[in-house]
Amino acid sequence: MTYMNAFRPIKPIQCVLKIREIAADSWWVYRHEIGQNGILKPLSRVVFFSNTRAAAEQWIEAQRQDANVYLLSDN
Repeated sequence: MTYMNAFRPIKPIQCVLKIREIAADSWWVYRHEIGQNGILKPLSRVVFFSNTRAAAEQWIEAQRQDANVYLLSDN
């Protein structure tokens, strides 16, 4: 368990993103919220869609610079 103190502040992860291919030219980015217990909440929502995976990954990179955002792998 990690505790917050002046020397080691906690920066909680609020969400993770996952890219899904819906069709040959349709890539959707889903946002999965993380509950207080550290488990992904069962519902997700689409926050971005594009025609290429590269565009979706580029959008996620822009989001990473602004907040604590992590990408889920396809595993």
